[in-house]
Amino acid sequence: MSEADGMDEAVDGAMRTGLMVASRIGEQLARMREEDQRTIAASEEQRARQLQERFDAQRAAARAHLAPATRDDWWDKATPVMIERVHETATAWKAYDPEASQASERIRDQVQARYGIDVNNTGADERSVSEALTRAQQARHEAENERTKASAARTDEVVVGAAVAGANTQDTVTKKAQEEPAFDSAERRQQLAESLEGKGDREAVNSRLLADKHQGVPATAALANKPSLAKTSKIAKQGGNGKILERGGLER
Repeated sequence: MSEADGMDEAVDGAMRTGLMVASRIGEQLARMREEDQRTIAASEEQRARQLQERFDAQRAAARAHLAPATRDDWWDKATPVMIERVHETATAWKAYDPEASQASERIRDQVQARYGIDVNNTGADERSVSEALTRAQQARHEAENERTKASAARTDEVVVGAAVAGANTQDTVTKKAQEEPAFDSAERRQQLAESLEGKGDREAVNSRLLADKHQGVPATAALANKPSLAKTSKIAKQGGNGKILERGGLER
């Protein structure tokens, strides 16, 4: 046997094994599709609608994957791995989609005509199939874990970004509050006094500053310092100097 014959035989064996592994994985996925359908049927209306939409999206993706395999030019360039992938997808969906069923038949016919292999009975060594299936499942599991980690990382980035944005907003508010002078402060009153300097008589300016100071006192302090109504009334009667006044302003 020539070296070329040995190479062809190895390639043939690898392809038979790959197609058998694809069949096994496709059958596993088909069982998952069946479980999906049972779950949809048993779910309440809203949940069933959501699950059906997801199922339809997966079916649409499968159709897109299988579409090239219906063309002769695709088969002219297809590698064994490409053929295995479409065979796996067709096996998984052929019971649930007419387009996948047609693609499955097309794949079977092309593999038989071009490679002389029956996809339903490849004649592959069972041990080789088992080992290859284990490797394929492990690779699939690792890929799923990577997708989960990537999704979690994106979620963390969103959370951290929101936290940073919130902290920056709070820093801006705090800084602005620190830069603005307090309403009732010596600095602000000094600025007011300087702005009134030379405007009107001195008594009017002093009255304005005194009123401004009292307006700056907190409400609680203002209430605490407010004289009682009785005291105010008494002072009024005494004319402000302790003497009781008769009507007309005469002292008694």
